[in-house]
Amino acid sequence: MSRFTEASQFPTFYELPAVSADGQASSSQDESWCLLAQIKENMTITKPTLIVTDRTGVDFALLFEDSISLKGFRKGYTVAVPNVRRTDREGEGKKAVVRVPAGRSADVKVIPGALERVLELGVVLEKRNMERKCAACGKTEGAFMKCTGCGFAAYCGKDCQVKGWAEMDHKSNCKVLKALLDISI
Repeated sequence: MSRFTEASQFPTFYELPAVSADGQASSSQDESWCLLAQIKENMTITKPTLIVTDRTGVDFALLFEDSISLKGFRKGYTVAVPNVRRTDREGEGKKAVVRVPAGRSADVKVIPGALERVLELGVVLEKRNMERKCAACGKTEGAFMKCTGCGFAAYCGKDCQVKGWAEMDHKSNCKVLKALLDISI
């Protein structure tokens, strides 16, 4: 299970390991991390390009070296980009960018929710992963039914499942939770 509160696992844009414009990496290949950023805009002209924002509010370009379709990469959704590096570009007025190398575009995941919500639910995943209880009433004894959508939320009975879905906002969180469970570092 990934630790969404761990800065070394989920760095911000400026905490990413850097690669110089000539392709020289600044840190070892042994580490694993994942950049989370919210999509602001699709700026594709020649290469697929998104303008995204990290959790500190820094905007930057996310460039895909493959000619992939950005269908499903919607404004307001979050992207999870594993083991990517910041490319520092030399020259006045040139901003650093993040490049997804050719052949690695399939590793990028789209999470159907805003970055703030993704981070909140990541913390929920960490806490609840350690305890076994009903997501609606908190009961800890007996058999539980897992949500068939995300596989994370568990309920002690049908009434609690209905309550969790309708009253406790699981309906809007289910797809986000499913996507978060697919991220492993």
